[in-house]
Amino acid sequence: MERMSGIDPMFVYSDTPETPMEIAYACVFDPATAEGGYSFGSVRDVLESRMPTLTPFRRRLVPVPLGLDHPRWVDDPEFDLGDHLHRAAVPHPGGEEEFTDVVAKVMGRPLQSDQPPWEMHVIEGLAGGMVGLIAKVHHSVIDGVAGAQLLAQLLDLTPEGSAVTEPCPPWLPARLPSGTRLVTDALPTFIHSPVRAVRAVREVGRTAVRLARRAFDDDSGPVSIPLGAPTTFESPVGARRAVAFAVLELAAVRALRDRYGSTINDVVLAVCSGALRAHLAAHGQGTDSPLVAVVPVSVRHDARADTAGNQLSAMFVPLANDRQTPLERLRTVTAASDSCKGQERAVGYGAMATLLADAIPPALARPAIQFGVRSGILRRVRAGNLMVSNVPGPDFPLYFAGMELRAVHPLGPVVDGVALNITVQSYRESLFVGINACATTVPDLPGLARAMEGELTLLRRMAAGAGERRVPAAARHRRPSQAHVAVTAPAGREVSPAGAPGRRDGRTTG
Repeated sequence: MERMSGIDPMFVYSDTPETPMEIAYACVFDPATAEGGYSFGSVRDVLESRMPTLTPFRRRLVPVPLGLDHPRWVDDPEFDLGDHLHRAAVPHPGGEEEFTDVVAKVMGRPLQSDQPPWEMHVIEGLAGGMVGLIAKVHHSVIDGVAGAQLLAQLLDLTPEGSAVTEPCPPWLPARLPSGTRLVTDALPTFIHSPVRAVRAVREVGRTAVRLARRAFDDDSGPVSIPLGAPTTFESPVGARRAVAFAVLELAAVRALRDRYGSTINDVVLAVCSGALRAHLAAHGQGTDSPLVAVVPVSVRHDARADTAGNQLSAMFVPLANDRQTPLERLRTVTAASDSCKGQERAVGYGAMATLLADAIPPALARPAIQFGVRSGILRRVRAGNLMVSNVPGPDFPLYFAGMELRAVHPLGPVVDGVALNITVQSYRESLFVGINACATTVPDLPGLARAMEGELTLLRRMAAGAGERRVPAAARHRRPSQAHVAVTAPAGREVSPAGAPGRRDGRTTG
């Protein structure tokens, strides 16, 4: 048994039938590189051969009786790949609209709670003979970086695949633990809960002191609490989902980053700002109030890079949808993002969030979170209007069952009050965008996806004609008009677009 820790249990306690906390990857593969072409049997064989190395895919959650402690991960003795691997086909002509319709249905259907929380859908009938794959996992299992790494374990560097050098011993899981064993295992943690509570309270105090020092620092500007974002997208989230895809040219994003002293994530946020401005205006909604983006930040370190679970926190970045021109939006977002990072470094909320999550017992945490969701309190005190995640991926081709990966669109969850999720992942020379939203709250997602692609094109053209120098680093420390506190761990670490540790490039994760 393995005890859930950190913020992982909070994703379980936040689950409702309307808002399952699940992430996914919608992939498109080209079977032309596979010897003998595509077959569902070959996909199943490859996945079955990888199962011994994919421990998170074989485990399920069991609750501790009486809510004495957080749930336990245990091997599922009844694991059956057939319960998780499914086969479907899209109707003719098998274009992007038909594919996203299938993805939206998968995203709106919660995973089975009595099984390992993941599933895959092989989608046949895509245009041009392509094959789709939708891989969905509960957010309590992985964050964005861990998800990209887990996906890499499934894929190969060549069409021929990986040679098997040593036979795997048969997997013989134990029976599910009894209630008595679960209670016995939880008792030591339960007894020490007052100690964890004291540590959490102490960290709250330390964080408050750091926040006060930041507030009284004349050079850093005012500090605001991430509550009460504009009312855009505020309606209750239903179970039906809408999904759309976009593709951004990574070379163009890098050129803008270098020219204006931004980061890749700053450019992505600026593109989102312009696209949202156009989208809101097209649907008769105001654009004068800056929307707030919840931006997850990875705090994963080298020594723990291969571990599952969630090692992240978040910044709350005001967007620039109220600004008139693309370049003005890029400069405003760059300054806002830089300010949020400065507040994060000075205050450091991540340790406090982790200690609080670990100290509150499930008997209190689950009812409190569920009440906040169902009563609408969390929606009314929303920290943001949308979530924007940016996950680094490889810059070389990958293969599955001999088929070349052509596109990988990541998708994150939506919650009550944050009904729109925009997730970006780099692969080769593109940024693949996945947009997931409550279908009744955010209209015309394909239009929003087209607006993102159009905003990057417009930004690149205006930058080419601007004839301006790169923005000095000192100019990036100006305070935005509506700052939000960056809630993230003190050692928030960013990685390079290729996915390897390197320069600080403003990359984030969901």
